[in-house]
Amino acid sequence: MIDSLLKIFNSVELSWIDTSNEILTSNEFYDLISIFPNLKEIFKEAVKNDEFEFQRTVRHTFRLFKIFFLLKDGAFSHDTLSKESMQKIKVKLMKQHSYNKLFIPIILMYHDIGRFINKKEHPYHSFLLISKKKLLEPFELLDIEKLLITKVIQYHLLFATIYTGESTFYGIYSLLNDDDFIELLSHESYSNRFIELLEIFTFIDILGYSYARIFDHYLKFYNKINWKLKEILKYWESRDIALKKANEYSQEWLEWRIAGALRIFQFVETKPHL
Repeated sequence: MIDSLLKIFNSVELSWIDTSNEILTSNEFYDLISIFPNLKEIFKEAVKNDEFEFQRTVRHTFRLFKIFFLLKDGAFSHDTLSKESMQKIKVKLMKQHSYNKLFIPIILMYHDIGRFINKKEHPYHSFLLISKKKLLEPFELLDIEKLLITKVIQYHLLFATIYTGESTFYGIYSLLNDDDFIELLSHESYSNRFIELLEIFTFIDILGYSYARIFDHYLKFYNKINWKLKEILKYWESRDIALKKANEYSQEWLEWRIAGALRIFQFVETKPHL
């Protein structure tokens, strides 16, 4: 799969992805669908229901893959990120990619398909589509690996919304009431990988928009979110203790949530933000 994807995205530039009106009729689009043929019917229905949203999602997906390969090669730069930050993101990416080269591409391809059903709750609907239609069956994955991928997709906004203040660490409540997620937690290495994949996915997802503004301090705060989520999930067998810790972390970040509400979280440590 990786070689086929690389061949497609080596042939396109970010500028073309961001401006072209011909993505949906391009050879690259049809080549991409040939790698994920079980999306054909879902895409056909999506075009009928909301062609604008479908094109927006496909453009975003194309950009995600291009960013993914550029990051892997150390060939991506961003005007608001230092070279040091880009290198740190690459290291995180390559660490997760080394475990299984299918994980990240599958997450990138399938994470937004729920937008064709319900934009506001699209992570959950992406998860439902994948589960009901058994979209991961064609891939050579263990059951626990399929579970990992589907849970990353279902909760793929967790990191970003904690960071922006739209959510808190108490959002972990939903995960601890999810029987399938509890099954994932019973495999310690996979519960940690869930957090690591969420983090690196969030970086790629943000950069998957041409207008993205992301700064060096994101890495510091994402590291904090990573650590705190792992600390909470260590106590998953004692749900009350886990939720108490989640509440404590949420209270600690109360001022950060105010910064989020004021939409100044982007500029913390970059200029006098208050």
